[in-house]
Amino acid sequence: MNNIISRSILIKSLSKRCYSSGQKNSNIISLDAFKTSFDSKVVEENKYQFWENNDLFKPKSRRENASRFSLVLPPPNITGSLHIGHALTNTIQDIVVRYQRMMGNEVLWVPGLDHSGIATQVVVEKEIKSRFNKSRYDLGKDKFIQQVFEWNKEYSTIINNQLRMTGSSLDWSRSVFTLDKQRDNAVKEAFVRLFDQGLIYRSTRLVNWCPQLQSVISDIEVDHMTIEKPTQLKLKTREKTIEVGVIYNIRYKVIQNDGEEVLDDLIVSTTRPETIFGDTAVAIHPQDARYLKYHNRKVQHPFLPKQLPIVLDSILVDMKLGTGVVKITPAHDFNDYQCSQRHNLEQINILNSNGTLNEQVPIEYQGVDRIDARYKVIEALKTKGLYIDKKPHPTQLHICSRSGDLLEPVLKPQWYVNCKQMAEKAVEYVKSGQIKFSPEHHQDSWFRWLENIQDWCISRQLWWGNEIPVYKVHFRNQIVKDEESDSDVWVAGKTKEEVIQKVQNQYKCSIDEFTLHQDPDVLDTWFSSSLFPISSLGWPNTLSEDYQKYYPLNLMETGSDILFFWVARMVMMCSTLTGTIPFSTILLHPMIRDSQGRKMSKSLGNVIDPLHVINGVSLQELKDNLTRSNLSEKEKQIAVKGLDKEFPNGIQKCGVDSLRISLSQYPLSGKDINLDMSKIMGNRLFCNKMWNASKFVMQQLADQPDVMVTLDMDNTKFKEITPIDKWILSEMQDLIAMANQNFQTYNLSQISQTLYSFFQYDFCDFYLESFKVQSKTKESYMVLLNVLEQFLRLIHPFMPYISEDLWQRLPKISTNQYPISIMITQYPQVNSSHDQYKDIKPQIHQFKEIIHQIRSFKTQHSLTNQPQSLTIELYMESQQMLDTISQQKNVLEKITNCSVHALSLLTQYNPSTITDKDHIKPNTNFNLVFKNPILTPTTTTTITNNNNNSPSHQQQKEKIKNLIAQLENEINSPLFKEKVPANVQKLKLEKLEKYKLELLK
Repeated sequence: MNNIISRSILIKSLSKRCYSSGQKNSNIISLDAFKTSFDSKVVEENKYQFWENNDLFKPKSRRENASRFSLVLPPPNITGSLHIGHALTNTIQDIVVRYQRMMGNEVLWVPGLDHSGIATQVVVEKEIKSRFNKSRYDLGKDKFIQQVFEWNKEYSTIINNQLRMTGSSLDWSRSVFTLDKQRDNAVKEAFVRLFDQGLIYRSTRLVNWCPQLQSVISDIEVDHMTIEKPTQLKLKTREKTIEVGVIYNIRYKVIQNDGEEVLDDLIVSTTRPETIFGDTAVAIHPQDARYLKYHNRKVQHPFLPKQLPIVLDSILVDMKLGTGVVKITPAHDFNDYQCSQRHNLEQINILNSNGTLNEQVPIEYQGVDRIDARYKVIEALKTKGLYIDKKPHPTQLHICSRSGDLLEPVLKPQWYVNCKQMAEKAVEYVKSGQIKFSPEHHQDSWFRWLENIQDWCISRQLWWGNEIPVYKVHFRNQIVKDEESDSDVWVAGKTKEEVIQKVQNQYKCSIDEFTLHQDPDVLDTWFSSSLFPISSLGWPNTLSEDYQKYYPLNLMETGSDILFFWVARMVMMCSTLTGTIPFSTILLHPMIRDSQGRKMSKSLGNVIDPLHVINGVSLQELKDNLTRSNLSEKEKQIAVKGLDKEFPNGIQKCGVDSLRISLSQYPLSGKDINLDMSKIMGNRLFCNKMWNASKFVMQQLADQPDVMVTLDMDNTKFKEITPIDKWILSEMQDLIAMANQNFQTYNLSQISQTLYSFFQYDFCDFYLESFKVQSKTKESYMVLLNVLEQFLRLIHPFMPYISEDLWQRLPKISTNQYPISIMITQYPQVNSSHDQYKDIKPQIHQFKEIIHQIRSFKTQHSLTNQPQSLTIELYMESQQMLDTISQQKNVLEKITNCSVHALSLLTQYNPSTITDKDHIKPNTNFNLVFKNPILTPTTTTTITNNNNNSPSHQQQKEKIKNLIAQLENEINSPLFKEKVPANVQKLKLEKLEKYKLELLK
């Protein structure tokens, strides 16, 4: 007995159990905790440190012929702490990682953080403004960068702590940062290679320009706003409101040359009068009958001493919109730019980087902000007699999500990646099956985006980010121009010395014949992120152990909203640079929103910190956190109102496991997830159920010293067990098969929902209740332990803390050969020896149905709380069913508090002995007839319960009606068949029929 851990010690000891003497940090469970109700904080204590101290997160093969399995964590931005969307990502990935680890595979999960150039620069600028009332220009570049690194240090710690708290089993020894030395080297190498191959080039094009940030921004950072009617809009970057949702009509005078017909002025409609200084033409539709006489004519510019051609353009001009005449401002409108390309028009940029008007406009407008200039232009047009009126007009605005400023299309020279051939390869990888999608429907988006791809603008006018390793070469005696031209010479190199060598070799000149000027811009954050699968494993050193062993990755899991911005670019960039696809499977999850379906935003007050869900937080604490944030005062006021509405009672403590199991139950195939906090709080009760059920099992095993967990428990063969024991073993085999099968297709919601249902209804509500009253063999106790232990292993990937805690408490042989943690035990596999128990399932299923019907009958007739037992007669159609019920008669009577007066075959049933005078009362006989395979009983007495019209009976009827209505609404929803798993659909339909039958009776 010395090698057996005593059950009485496990239950009664006040100390902490040490698993075995040779392990690090082995005090991982509190035996005090088992005396009380479930407390997530106590259960979570010491677990993560135990796993980490014993190197359980590092890749290690734990079986012969093990596979390797690798993936990277999508690196969170260092802009702030993680939110519930990150928790969803981490939970999904950690579930997969823990499963693969338990399958004995060599698993590598690489953590990392993203410097997030534009987003981080914005939040640090806000922080500096809030704390010191200074801008980054006041500090200067070097001091500002120092402040950003301080921010990075603080929030890296916060983020990594959040990842640890949520149980993410990452290999922290391999943690990376997209601006660390190794990753920066990879970025430079990638840029130089692509530049030298001609895949990166410089071009002057229209870009989305944010005057507040003075930088190009990517499409993902653009918020699109539709204004349907005249509106006073308040931008974050302006004190005063601006009027939007209107269109202005302006008169352009037609030039009257000698001999030409005198024509009326053209009326031009525009929503942006301030861009009038950049006009280089006006356009009409060539088939517009109103303007046939205007072909080949010109108009006078309203402000400048120049004439503008009238061009014919059927692509740009809609004859039915406005007056059918539009002004062409190629340097400040994407559609106008395309028009200028078709008609070879001049492109005049009238904006400075900060959004003020430049030297291309009359002097009185120079230096004026473009929005303020709008009203000055209108007043001047009125003075000139050229202003007609303004009218309501639906307007599409483009707002910078980072600064809140109104974006301006501006012509700027930038660096671009030629994506055409890369995209074609990325499409082919999916079509050929080299890369697979889960869910598959995302393939359509993949093809649609990549088959219509535009070249990628990769330069940003920021201080924080990867410097672009490219230099402009100025040769001696060359005229230095302020503006760029196609004749400019640019050379890329990882170092200045490398560029000097390239210039000397290419142009056959000495070092004193030229000077170099590095481009001051930085690279788009997505550029470094697109290299993450290779840079995190040591590329460009392709001989590194990690790169050789773990590249390409097995899985890329992330949100579906960044399929193009990140996933597609990883495939394009990594395959181009390495010749190999970066991963073989893409697993995408939906975006997570609040309960009202709104995108989570700090300014709305609906962002949820996973640690608040885990530990709980009061409403006041949530408001205090807002007060300390760098939101504007108006944003804070809006956010506080959002908190009052979304979390009126704060957030209750739910623990890690209830958060994880809740997130895992949302199907990945859906469009969006509307987070329901009540679901998470409900799963906290499930944790309590697991806790109490395990306590009961331990108590039952206290007097069974020979019953313990063994290394070959999964292959145990039983001889003397009850029909219910056989049934639960068979159900467990189905559960194991289901879990392993669905892990292959990443159908995690199916697994978690089924695990929940099994434990709640099959294990606790029926099996444990039966176990309490059934006659037990010694092997029945082994079945009890076997099923619980296997369930804990099945659910461990989803609920790592409570499963570890409870598993550690199970009685087991204390040998150094036994795994020290449930994390590295084998994930349960089907035991073929238990196939023999499948035949018992229909009988036990009917047995359960009989119990359910008796309970329903007692509830309907207000007999539930009667102290006396109810006497019943049961008649079965088959001898097999009769034998099963006979064996379980004792269980049936005790569970239902009924006395089985007669148990016979249906052929012995004589309904003529029943009269209309029989009443259902506590001591009155009644009969239940069961016919296979019909499970619904027919009561053969005439039920005339005197309590049928009692308030409690009527309340029960109303309750059932409400349940029926709720289920019908859910089932009739068009999304029911699309989003709800098939097994859940079946359960709900069965439940609906059950309620309808209960109502009829």
